[in-house]
Amino acid sequence: MLITALILLVSLLVLMALVQLICARIDARRFPAPGRVIRVPGGETHVREMGAGEPPVVLEAGIAASSLNWIVLQQHLAEFTTTCSYDRAGLGWSRSSSRNGRFSLCRASEDLRALVVALKLPQPYILVAHSFGSYIIAEYAQRYAGELAGIVLVDPLTPEEWMQPTREQRWILRRGVWFSRAGGVVAALGVLRLCLWLLQRGNREAPRGVLRLFGKKATETVEHILSELAKLPPDTVRLIRARWSTSKFFWTMAAYIQSVPACSVEMAERQIPAQVPVTVLSGGQQSAIRLEEHAAIAARSLRGRHVVAGKSAHWIHLDQPDLVVDAVRELADHLQFTPEPTIHEEGRRA
Repeated sequence: MLITALILLVSLLVLMALVQLICARIDARRFPAPGRVIRVPGGETHVREMGAGEPPVVLEAGIAASSLNWIVLQQHLAEFTTTCSYDRAGLGWSRSSSRNGRFSLCRASEDLRALVVALKLPQPYILVAHSFGSYIIAEYAQRYAGELAGIVLVDPLTPEEWMQPTREQRWILRRGVWFSRAGGVVAALGVLRLCLWLLQRGNREAPRGVLRLFGKKATETVEHILSELAKLPPDTVRLIRARWSTSKFFWTMAAYIQSVPACSVEMAERQIPAQVPVTVLSGGQQSAIRLEEHAAIAARSLRGRHVVAGKSAHWIHLDQPDLVVDAVRELADHLQFTPEPTIHEEGRRA
């Protein structure tokens, strides 16, 4: 009886995996990359370009986000300049030829450089980064500061927050890695696809039942992310759901989460060069200590500004995209004038 039950279970799992593979192939045809996929050293990168004009703006997403998360802001920026959003290796439609699944700031910075070179972006250009993306931008600025018109950091992650994680923070990271890997298994079996399909049709109870198997915190986290995604256009949400229905996204997310402490230590030894103009936008929900850290990042720049987005949470580019647009416009407009050494003191506000 036990052997029969095991055979039936294995057969069911194999069938589910096969159905998932078929559905993934169908999705690849139904939801092609919205941008173009270009070959770069080490793999293929998906980039989405909009607008025309200079200076061009390159958008660097958060820890497990992709070019899709920038669509609202990118449409605004494209009204007056060239914009490029892209997917890091392992996310969205980008692929890496490396078999090493580990993430490093050096590797991510080199991938960004390869993209900038492949696109032949005119200099100087502006970099905009959200959350964890600020680590990558800071690493990039160390090497190519002379090419930059400025940097906008959208509620950035700071090294002080994670380089010496507390016991609670270590637990958060371990739980995040475990949840991501479990998500990869669930996605490979098609369960996640079914849950997302039910959510799309207004059925929340069945997906919540599955989520509850992973604990209360996981349920709260996923529901919060879904509430943020609801701010995006419906066609973009459909593309995100299709990407989330595959296991690749979750394996990549696990690698990124696992790398946070090491990346934070690495970032503590680096600073954005002072000659690069930097605008830091802080979410209104941030603690006093995080706001101080954000202000310190701006203060290290000869043309630094710190702005608190009082009506925004962590995703300022969705809650108050106009603040990011204004920051980019200011950097772009400044290129028409000779920099004054007093701008740093007069331009900063909290």
